[in-house]
Amino acid sequence: MAQARRKDEKLRDVSRRMILERTARLLVRNGYGDTSLRDIAQACDMKAGSLYYHFDGKDALIEQVMTEGVRRVQARVRDALDQAADASPLDRVRLAMEVHLTTLHDKSDYASAHIRCFPHVPADIRQRLRSVREEYEAVWIDLLETARGAGLIAADVDLMTLRFALIGMMNWTLEWPRVAGTRPTDLADRFFRIAFEGASHPVPQIG
Repeated sequence: MAQARRKDEKLRDVSRRMILERTARLLVRNGYGDTSLRDIAQACDMKAGSLYYHFDGKDALIEQVMTEGVRRVQARVRDALDQAADASPLDRVRLAMEVHLTTLHDKSDYASAHIRCFPHVPADIRQRLRSVREEYEAVWIDLLETARGAGLIAADVDLMTLRFALIGMMNWTLEWPRVAGTRPTDLADRFFRIAFEGASHPVPQIG
């Protein structure tokens, strides 16, 4: 009996994961408004009613996809930072940028689905997702405050604006018609240079 129950739970987990992954793919392709429960069921080769065995409805399913999108990025960034605990503060910022971009552009659609659909989901879902986002933003707050504390970011730079600028330009790469072969690592290098080294030529010294 116990073995049969474990087998049933394993099959249910596999089915749940498949539903989440195919929903994420549909959200990236079609967006929130044009993804119906029927579309999701069809993508999963299931009847729409069967989805209620795993989720309470379309919005509950989509909220789970979008929550996982943030948490996957956060987990990978935290893991990378833990392994580079002794790196300099700006090197850790650069690393976090690379991992964030790499996770966005990997074969998983969860993070992409979150970014694309966040403005369009119902207000109550957005409110709950904001708390998940704030957990991840805390990682960046700590990175930037540590870099400023080490004298590596100017005192007159607003860290909230810098944080939003960094995360915003990384997330918008999902919409870019990127040059073939451009790697997330290359994008991280470019963004880091613009943000922390400047885009202009040094002013020549006279005399």
